[in-house]
Amino acid sequence: MAIADDIQKELKNIFQGELDLKRFYERYSSAGGEDRQIDPFDYDNSIMVVKASNSRIKFIPRIKSKQERNHLANSTKEWVETNKNLLRDAVTPYLPGGVMYEIKIDIGVKTGSGSQTVEFALVAEGKKNAAFSFWWQGKGLSNGSVGKRSDPHELMTACLILNQERVSLAKVNGMKDEARQKYLKDLVDKLQTTASKVQGAAGLDGFYCDKEKNEPDLVNLAKAISISNYVINQIGRNSKVKAVWQTGTKWAQEIKKFNVGPETMKNYNSADIIVKFELNKTIHYWGLSLKKRGIAEVEPTLLNKPLLGKTGFITKSIPKDEETKIESAKKKFFTKAIQIKLKGGVYKNNITINEKTPLRTILKVATELFNDKEKSEMLRGSGEYSKNPNIYFKEIDRVFLENFDNNEKFFKEFLDTIFKIDLTSYLKGTNFHFSLITGEGDYKAGKLMQVKAPLEKEGRLTTEIFREMFGDKPKSQKKYALEKPNDKKQAFERGSTAAKLFYIMKIEDVHIVDLEVRYKGAMTSEPQFQVFMSTRPNNFSQLYKKLAKKKKFGEERWV
Repeated sequence: MAIADDIQKELKNIFQGELDLKRFYERYSSAGGEDRQIDPFDYDNSIMVVKASNSRIKFIPRIKSKQERNHLANSTKEWVETNKNLLRDAVTPYLPGGVMYEIKIDIGVKTGSGSQTVEFALVAEGKKNAAFSFWWQGKGLSNGSVGKRSDPHELMTACLILNQERVSLAKVNGMKDEARQKYLKDLVDKLQTTASKVQGAAGLDGFYCDKEKNEPDLVNLAKAISISNYVINQIGRNSKVKAVWQTGTKWAQEIKKFNVGPETMKNYNSADIIVKFELNKTIHYWGLSLKKRGIAEVEPTLLNKPLLGKTGFITKSIPKDEETKIESAKKKFFTKAIQIKLKGGVYKNNITINEKTPLRTILKVATELFNDKEKSEMLRGSGEYSKNPNIYFKEIDRVFLENFDNNEKFFKEFLDTIFKIDLTSYLKGTNFHFSLITGEGDYKAGKLMQVKAPLEKEGRLTTEIFREMFGDKPKSQKKYALEKPNDKKQAFERGSTAAKLFYIMKIEDVHIVDLEVRYKGAMTSEPQFQVFMSTRPNNFSQLYKKLAKKKKFGEERWV
């Protein structure tokens, strides 16, 4: 029997105490972020533990994001370095006796793997080849949030709906691990074949995490199943899906008539996919604006746009002199921050930073100088930068509140941008239906398909609720309130913990959305304006849910 066979049988005995891989991966998961979660390790799992040759065993932990595999490899190498003597002593009894074994540790990309491999080898004295070695190679289960591949969520959802493929979660989670992995791989392979039938298909290169197409993106698949199972149930067993379009690249000829809206707004109809189905000899079109989140995560952003600048969300809605004041504060703030950092104002290549320096140069230098923690401290005016409060964000705050608090016109236009309140008016006489829908699914704790029912905001009901709210007589002097939250401090305020501005939008006493303004990357770009469904007491989602219980859903909703 080969050495690898003997050692594989004894893995649980070898990897005990400080060598316990289960404990190592649990610690790694608890210390890392969402993308660094690792599936519970199992020494008996034939996918996680592989006999690669008669003298080598590979460990293949499954990490949520493939983008974090190299980070895991570096952490694994540190762990191996720390425990190398314990590991040698645990393995040596299974090797030929009477020989001294030298430890060799290496990290690098091996043939057949796109990420770093950690190698622990024991080489007999006087020999070149290892008598035995362990390899660690991480397997990614998602392309993560910063991968080079496309986000596959929309196309996966479209393919599942086009196939009218209901995925039984009870069946999937009831399978043994190897069988479940195979089932899900086969499912994604099938969806890959279907993708060519989705008109305007985009995102196919994100279906898998590797070039060889052996590792499907299971995290996005879970979120897609959340939506597709719901959609298929809603259109009913008596329906037939005739076609599905993606609209991101272009609106196909048959659906162009639905791409409507005010002249001032491009792509007002925000449907990401449109499902054409037949029910009771009637053709319907259902536009779905797709969002996604992990299990129990906060709702995703409803809107994410630059706040100011040429394409800024509020640029055209504020007086020009107000924009000038904001730009002036911006220049003063970043100039002083750089001068504090450089203990003067001279940067490399003898670039002098002062208020005469072009703003573009100032922002470029700021982007190069400030990262992570120091960037946050600088934007909050804390620590070393306590004498430079963020007058830039303070000026944005003043302009935003003075121009938009209790501004009925702004509230109506803004909420229409998000919820498409007036879409039904543009599409009278058509069988077009619209929904904002958030899929909820994830890969955690060894159950690959953790899926919950999606959150739907059905277009007609949403419109009814807002029009009633708009039409109600004011109960107070300020019906449309834009407020700062009491439980958070603005970036320019003492004691702030986040480099952000926070706001609440309310109509009377109903919390509609929460707003945030923050830098999302380079400071050469404008701060981003982000919008989230409010989760505060007495919010719009609660009101919608209460009224939705009185409405007909399932097949009856199409009557």
